[in-house]
Amino acid sequence: MRKPTADEVRKANMETLAAAHAVYVESMREFGGREGLANLGEANRIHGKELGEGAIEDGALRKGDLRSIYEFFEAAHPFFGFGLELLDVDEHSLRLKVHSCPWIDTFKSKGAQEDICQWVCKMDEGIGQAVNPDLEMTIPKCMMRGDDYCIYHWEES
Repeated sequence: MRKPTADEVRKANMETLAAAHAVYVESMREFGGREGLANLGEANRIHGKELGEGAIEDGALRKGDLRSIYEFFEAAHPFFGFGLELLDVDEHSLRLKVHSCPWIDTFKSKGAQEDICQWVCKMDEGIGQAVNPDLEMTIPKCMMRGDDYCIYHWEES
């Protein structure tokens, strides 16, 4: 048996992670309803903020520098496989286009509902809040809702 390539390992890991996200989100939807989903989203946001604070300590993110959020996610591409493009950034707002997502096919095959990214991507909102605590993130375009790409929009509240 041959050794798997790094890309094959990443793909398998991302499929497993996407399946786990689908299981916990859809289980919470079934057993916790809307309140459970909101609590799950908040737990993901807090976890993301902790990740972001660690990235600030490591120098991968910079307090007050929204461009560093893009740079952080772009640097993670070899590990996660999300394809990103910076649309625009200023001191109050950042918009990223996600044109490739390694989770979409698995989300769909596991029966995840179209709002799954709203709950899972709260981690990304938290990462942004480590840079600027006043940021909120929305996803005005989302592949799970049938769009050709996703837009992640962080903006001061």
